[in-house]
Amino acid sequence: MLACAVAIWAARCLPSSDEARCEAPPGDVVDACAGAQPDGGALPGTPDPGEVPAGNVGFDGGVADRLWFATTGDTRPGFCGHSEDYPSATVAQIARAMKALRVQFALDLGDHMYVCDQSLVEAQAQMRLYMDAVAEGPSTWWMTMGNHECGNEAPPYTCFAGRGDANFTAYMAALKRRLPYYFADVQTSLGKARFVVIADDSWDAAQAEWLESTLAAADGTARYTIVARHHPVTGGERNGNPRIVQTIARHKYSLILTAHSHVYAHDTEAFGGRSAVVGLGGAPSTAPPGFGTVLQNRDGTLTFVRRDANGNPMEAPWTVSPQ
Repeated sequence: MLACAVAIWAARCLPSSDEARCEAPPGDVVDACAGAQPDGGALPGTPDPGEVPAGNVGFDGGVADRLWFATTGDTRPGFCGHSEDYPSATVAQIARAMKALRVQFALDLGDHMYVCDQSLVEAQAQMRLYMDAVAEGPSTWWMTMGNHECGNEAPPYTCFAGRGDANFTAYMAALKRRLPYYFADVQTSLGKARFVVIADDSWDAAQAEWLESTLAAADGTARYTIVARHHPVTGGERNGNPRIVQTIARHKYSLILTAHSHVYAHDTEAFGGRSAVVGLGGAPSTAPPGFGTVLQNRDGTLTFVRRDANGNPMEAPWTVSPQ
């Protein structure tokens, strides 16, 4: 493992009805040896992908010998409108570490900004900071809508095209998709993988119908269904809309990847041990920043490894079967 250590700041968190509010650090959390190459596997039990699996995965999906991708979420500053505290260097370091591991693509799990006054200029500025940072990483970077991509502070806390929400407008311009929810298929040598990206805070009847039909189609045609959403599927009030969780539970799923809580958590029991919270992308936290990687093994299983901001494994990996 690298001799360099990630500098972690001790956050002071204040209670809030929605989520912990942590004071912003005095500067970005970066490695003292930024740019160092991760060794990729010194931790016992961490699978070695060997020769990096070949793949050509783009905006709408693609093909791969075996899946080899990275994921993280929560990259916002600590307080509303504090663009000067945006964790750009941390996000860029994570992106570079992903690229150094030569993953085929990255899957982001939401919350790219923190703007509370409906300032489109501020929201666009924070999205630019995010996009500039991740440009140092894998060329394919799929994004998920988080609750901070909707600045609406009144119920029902949802945002849609044409409603004039500044955060949502800035996010959708960066996403470059017609809708904030979508799916992408990756055909591997071991079967098709369908990635289903849900927009928790743009939920309506149209998305509910789309999610049901998209998951049902995956049940019949995909060997792997990998669901991405911002809110965890375990954890009580932080789960978001319960109807979304109920829909997911009715179908097959290989992995459920989430964020929202600025930590890493793997529940080994709920949802068959297939869900993980990976809110490590640079937002204020008591946990060190980083990301996770998912490797499709030659026997068809999927192995998740938590990594630090340099790409070094941090703890024991875990593995699940396709469905």
